Amino acid sequence: MRAFPILSRPNSLPAKTTSVFKNALSYDQPSPESHFISLIHASKKPQHLQQIHTQIILHNLSSNSRIITQFISSCSLHKSVNYALSIFRQFVDPNLFVFNALIRGLAENSQFESSISHFVLILRSNIQPDRLTLPYVLKSVAGLVDCYLGRVIHGVIVKIGMEFDSFVRVSLVDMYVKVELLGCALQMFDESPERNKLGSILLWNVLINGCCRVGDLKKATELFEAMPKRNVGSWNSLINGFMRDGEVDRARELFDHMPEKNVVSWTTMVTGYSQNGHHEKALSMFSKMLEMGVKPNDLTVVSALSACAKIGALEAGVQIRKYLSSNGFRLNKAIGTALVDMYAKCGNVESASRVFGMTKEKDLRTWSVMIWGWAIHGCFQQAFEYLDKMKSKGVKPDGVVFLAILTACSHSGQVDKGLSFFDSMRLDYSIEPTTKHYALIVDLLGRAEAKARKEKEKHKTCMGQQEKDTIP
Repeated sequence: MRAFPILSRPNSLPAKTTSVFKNALSYDQPSPESHFISLIHASKKPQHLQQIHTQIILHNLSSNSRIITQFISSCSLHKSVNYALSIFRQFVDPNLFVFNALIRGLAENSQFESSISHFVLILRSNIQPDRLTLPYVLKSVAGLVDCYLGRVIHGVIVKIGMEFDSFVRVSLVDMYVKVELLGCALQMFDESPERNKLGSILLWNVLINGCCRVGDLKKATELFEAMPKRNVGSWNSLINGFMRDGEVDRARELFDHMPEKNVVSWTTMVTGYSQNGHHEKALSMFSKMLEMGVKPNDLTVVSALSACAKIGALEAGVQIRKYLSSNGFRLNKAIGTALVDMYAKCGNVESASRVFGMTKEKDLRTWSVMIWGWAIHGCFQQAFEYLDKMKSKGVKPDGVVFLAILTACSHSGQVDKGLSFFDSMRLDYSIEPTTKHYALIVDLLGRAEAKARKEKEKHKTCMGQQEKDTIP
């Protein structure tokens, strides 16, 4: 098995406790353990956990495995996985519960290699993993898309006699699906003694989803029809498979025959229509969803706004924004970016700029769509200004951003600036130009040459007129 480096320890020390926690801890408690666990569960942010940790140390409870298990879980929940690691390293002789909390937290925070390395540490410590350890280890294998490692972990599972545990079995099938070993997933499924029982729906759904992922819709349909019992997830998986394969009519037929639908069902249809270029159908489905009283999620909204952007449906986009405002939707990164994109592509760059300013969480795509908005509307100065702002925020431009900037240079005839940006893209950011970048440079030079030729002809015309005027 390959080596998995363990993350380095953070250097930060826990913050001082506030008066709130001092007061809370001053009362007599029948069980300090229960009290601290309640405080941990009630914490709202990482700073609270640091304050609690200080009190845990002061009360000589830092060796209590139940408290530390809950503490590590809460750290991971608050995305403070490095802090969780530092707590784990300070804990002497961790038991399986502590290990499980850490491995789960690492897997949930996409620290897959570290999750695997701590699983190896469990084995080296002669602690036998259980049905709560293995699903998160298998999730980490899937996240790494490592076929060899998956087989090794499967071998360990067989060796410790956990292969036929229903919870572990589903995770094994899911892992093989995600590392694209569908044959192994099907074999695991066929060898599962539980597959024909009513409680095995999740196992069937995982495999159907796997068949859809690799485009084997025939096998996915066979499994769907052979299921002893289906739930809404079974229908959603197959509908999504047909949408991904471009078979929108088959997907719609399934959707119409569903005995019950949830928000995922509607979102799959809206997103599927939009991704397959049926933008008006996507908006019609979104409208019908609202009429049926189903509240959309962020993905539904983003897909609907994307459909508006593709067909220039500004009025529909404005109505969606009004719905968001009146129904308590937060202007987060995903929705903010989708709104900026919609307004820009529908011709209202001023509204795009206002929404951009109101969006507190911005990533590369948010900046990218705003810079594109300025570029396609001929506002080249604003495009350059926003590029500078983006870089000042520590966000590195990518090839798409440079396409927007080169477009702005081309439309404004700024040859030297365009060539300078092109060189910066290659030399400063190590971005390899694509044919689109080269096409824009050719267009930029072509426009400049045409402009120079026009100026030359104009100059000739003026000179000729002057000569005529001077002849007696």
